[in-house]
Amino acid sequence: MRKNLKILITFAIVILLGMIAFIWLKQTQPSVKNASPQKAAKLAKVKHINLVTLGDSLTEGIGDDKGEQGYSGRIAKRIEIQYNIAVNMSNFGKSGDRSDQIQERLTAQPKFQHAVKQANVIVLTSGGNDLQQSLLKNVFAKTPTDLTTAVVSEQATYQTKLTRLFHEIRTYNRQAPIFIFGNYNPLFVHFPQREDLNQDVQRFNTINSHAAKQDKNSYYVDSFDLTFGQYRSKKMRQSLGQQAVKKATEDQNSNQAMTATLMGATHVNNTWISQTDNYHPNNIGYNYMTTQLYHVMRKEQEKWLIKH
Repeated sequence: MRKNLKILITFAIVILLGMIAFIWLKQTQPSVKNASPQKAAKLAKVKHINLVTLGDSLTEGIGDDKGEQGYSGRIAKRIEIQYNIAVNMSNFGKSGDRSDQIQERLTAQPKFQHAVKQANVIVLTSGGNDLQQSLLKNVFAKTPTDLTTAVVSEQATYQTKLTRLFHEIRTYNRQAPIFIFGNYNPLFVHFPQREDLNQDVQRFNTINSHAAKQDKNSYYVDSFDLTFGQYRSKKMRQSLGQQAVKKATEDQNSNQAMTATLMGATHVNNTWISQTDNYHPNNIGYNYMTTQLYHVMRKEQEKWLIKH
């Protein structure tokens, strides 16, 4: 009996030690989620990914003085370098597209649909042209409050359109994570005293963020600091605001000035924005967008480092 008891005790101890070792190894062994980029790619056994970018002019790369397709080309290169994997990037950005027009292109173009189906990761820009259309339509509003009221009234319409766009994307690909950018206020350096314009942009950004949360496998990427460019400190912004107030008192037609700025006809003094059109990011701005996107993608790397 004693001999059998000793055998059972020994067996139980061996089993227990084995379980402890297994748990310890599992906890100490890096996972795809928390591993360094190159280690994560090796753990996932991924040697290449398909990256699809879609949206408006920010995806197309308008204003990019380096000719790298804006954030699209830059994020593809950064992933290749950091993860040591090949990236097949397909860019379906089109300048001027609103959210509904992006959806219409996806619905109508088989090549676009095929790329989305094959994607490991999808990146989207949307909302900038929807908001710009609203601002231009209501540019002659008598007060900032009236303008905001008009913008707020169109939020529901944009939310419906963006929801439809997400549904259309998911029709072709349910697995790939979607990373959606927020937008910025390119008018800030011209009208720094108009805090309402910043708030209007943030209202549309809230819709983008909400759409990502609703999808469950989508992630919001903040790019609002493009608004301020080189005006990083509160003191610098206050000084800019004082200059703007002085200019506004000298300006005989503020509505005309606002329209000209919205159409990209005035000089801009934001070093993160292209002086070609005074509206879109330049090399510095797209580098910033790429860094913002990379940080979010790095955090969620286990969602897109998956073999097809």
